[in-house]
Amino acid sequence: MSVLEQVAASLKKSRPLMLESRERRAAVALLLREKADRLELLVIKRAENVVDPWSGHMALPGGGWEPGDRDAYDTAHRETLEEVGIDLDEGRLLGRLNDMGPRRAGRELVVSTVVVAIDAVPARLDPLEVEEAFWVPLDLLADEIVEIPDFPGSWPAFTYKDRYIIWGLTHRILTQLRALIPTNA
Repeated sequence: MSVLEQVAASLKKSRPLMLESRERRAAVALLLREKADRLELLVIKRAENVVDPWSGHMALPGGGWEPGDRDAYDTAHRETLEEVGIDLDEGRLLGRLNDMGPRRAGRELVVSTVVVAIDAVPARLDPLEVEEAFWVPLDLLADEIVEIPDFPGSWPAFTYKDRYIIWGLTHRILTQLRALIPTNA
């Protein structure tokens, strides 16, 4: 069984933790594909923006809930289409990971993660929200402890090509994904 199918089977059996809504809700899309027997995920680098608390960070496509969104999938679908031009309906919904929120004090936010198998290339990037978007082989993400400017202390992170640092909420989401993959995969 492929790694992607192992993740799909694990998600099918799981019962994700769904948190009560706090002040705000958001959803992200964890997009997965298999290339050359490797599991890859789509990551974005957020555009620099002084009003965005996650400005310039590595992330997954997604954003805040809006009226008219029925559920986390709707939010992730709308935001992914806006940010990178990928229509989640062209993929296969595999399931959800546990809801979570940022660990920074004062952020009353619940983030849901929908996991979608899709082989797509970003059709466009919203320059106000996304600077870069690309596929990363999951096995090439290196576990490290890093120092982040403007955030005191050391943080667990995944690094890629010694240039991209995935930390914080996105790191915690990808840690959930890694826990679904058998160690022999």
